Amino acid sequence: MKIFILLILLVSFPTFASTGISGFFNDSLTFFQDIWFFITDTIPETINSFFVWLYTYVVYLYFKIHFESLSFAHSVALSFLDMIDLTSIVNNATSALSPDLKQVAVDVRFFDSLTLLVEALITRLVYKW
Repeated sequence: MKIFILLILLVSFPTFASTGISGFFNDSLTFFQDIWFFITDTIPETINSFFVWLYTYVVYLYFKIHFESLSFAHSVALSFLDMIDLTSIVNNATSALSPDLKQVAVDVRFFDSLTLLVEALITRLVYKW
């Protein structure tokens, strides 16, 4: 009896007025088909879209963490290079050279390339860390 009252409450009464008892059965069929569609199609699609979203968010976090670690390593490398002050070391070392040899090294930009190479090696060491 409770099920019958529940079915009466779920079905619209204008259906009885226009189509009779066959409209009731059509509405009941549509109601249960909607429930079946929800169980067999909507729930699996929602679960699938959740896992797609979760995978996308994990990939986003992966790149975000790598970006933050690289920016931190870059700041560490810059502070390390500032503490070393490589250009003053190179300038002190070149003061012992003869003027002709010093001019040749400056013309071929030996000291700039040496400074760049050492800075790159230090930065690589920090990034590997």
